[in-house]
Amino acid sequence: MHTEPLEDDFLFNNLSSTHTSYQSLFMLPGMLKHAQQIFQEPVKGRPITPRVEKKYKPPPSDPVFITQQLPPDSVVVSAARKRANSQSSGDAPPPDKESKTFDAAGKMVASQAANRWRIANSQALLARYDRAHWDEMSDIIQHLPKEYQKRAQQVVEEGQAITNNQISSALDLADTAARTVNTAVTIRRHAWLRSSGFKPEIQQAVLHMPFNQQQLFGTQVDTAIEKMKKDTDTAKPMGALYSSQYRGTFRKPQYWGGFRPQSSEPSTSQTKPSYQS
Repeated sequence: MHTEPLEDDFLFNNLSSTHTSYQSLFMLPGMLKHAQQIFQEPVKGRPITPRVEKKYKPPPSDPVFITQQLPPDSVVVSAARKRANSQSSGDAPPPDKESKTFDAAGKMVASQAANRWRIANSQALLARYDRAHWDEMSDIIQHLPKEYQKRAQQVVEEGQAITNNQISSALDLADTAARTVNTAVTIRRHAWLRSSGFKPEIQQAVLHMPFNQQQLFGTQVDTAIEKMKKDTDTAKPMGALYSSQYRGTFRKPQYWGGFRPQSSEPSTSQTKPSYQS
């Protein structure tokens, strides 16, 4: 898979960065019919058909998030397994039943996203070849008779424009696939975080952090968690001190031996007159 920046890729050099063509195309009947057939199948089916999976099978050199599921190596996973007294390790799912459901759903979304990415890459490579083909045809036009050159040039320019749209569509599909990978990572992280026992503020901070394309959480997430836990532990003694000094019930002062300090301010109270019979 091509991993160089887009601006250095021949495939994207012919795309305009200042103009975006908005497409409103009708749905082909054959495409819609195929979708309707899939909708009639049980919802709990395979996210990818074996035919499609085999057709776009990636080479081992592709990134981890495309070739396999991200391994859940993190302090989050260790905390979840320790909390449940689980002896499982490696790629085993979360210990509790509901978290397993979330993790399985995240893996299905990740598989679909990875396959979508591979299809986008395949379409981009075909469009790249098509573009090179039309560029070569453009060089041949000058060898045609004069009366055919203008029409041939129009056909070549139309073919180049269509190819550019195909390249743009492949890039849009890859963009959608990458964002779907983010969604899958979020679902699987939620599955482990809800079992970890960490405070809600830590879970929320970790849930949407960027991932390193190699692990479900990664060292950046683990470092952030350890820092937040350390800050929380440091704040606990001071919180306990303040709560014991200022949050208790107020008690009136006790005066021993009937002694009560005299007020320095003059008394404003009036003594009631006594009436004797």
